[in-house]
Amino acid sequence: MAAAKKKSRKELLKEPDAVLTWSTRLLALATAYQNAILIGVVGLLAAAALFSGYRYYVHRQEAQAGALLEQALAKHERLRSGGTAAAALQGVADDFQRIIASYGSRSNADAARLVYANLLYEAGDFEKAAVHYRALLDRFGEFPLIRFQVIKSLAYTQAALGDAAGAARTFETALAGADPRLADGVLYELGRLYARLGDSEKSRALFQRILSDHPNSTYAALVKEQVSF
Repeated sequence: MAAAKKKSRKELLKEPDAVLTWSTRLLALATAYQNAILIGVVGLLAAAALFSGYRYYVHRQEAQAGALLEQALAKHERLRSGGTAAAALQGVADDFQRIIASYGSRSNADAARLVYANLLYEAGDFEKAAVHYRALLDRFGEFPLIRFQVIKSLAYTQAALGDAAGAARTFETALAGADPRLADGVLYELGRLYARLGDSEKSRALFQRILSDHPNSTYAALVKEQVSF
């Protein structure tokens, strides 16, 4: 007897959602009968099926977005190994934009947007990178470390665009929610920005915090080299 052909991931994703199909049949059965008790029972069953179907639908969407993100990353790695950051980005831009547009409310789409923003920053497209970082500011609420990185990345992007005041405000936001162990880098960037903005007193205070709170940090060594107290 011949072995059953194993279906590919693409074929499986195209199959009808069995749970949603069953719930549709239950709803049709409810409309076919006029008995109020029967309709009530079938209606409850249909509601439960729809809830289970929604959870299954979300899981499928996450899986699809994750698979596409994996493909986009592999493609970018191939292109980057043989060319520039800008060329590699151009080769995968449509892939990332498709994931974001099609699965925008899913966690894997947020991950795709964050990766895409980082790639834009690496390629020097700071304006587009800032747009995507801003779109992620309200995401990752359950992952404070990732949210911290998003805010910090936006601040770096604003600084690269020449908006020192905006970058300082964003770094201040990052500092307010930062794990104290990760604050030294933000303090250093804020110190540099306030020096650029002409607020030397605030700049020196921030550098002093690095020396007092993070004496063994790499940034403490940089402060000692660059600033005299």
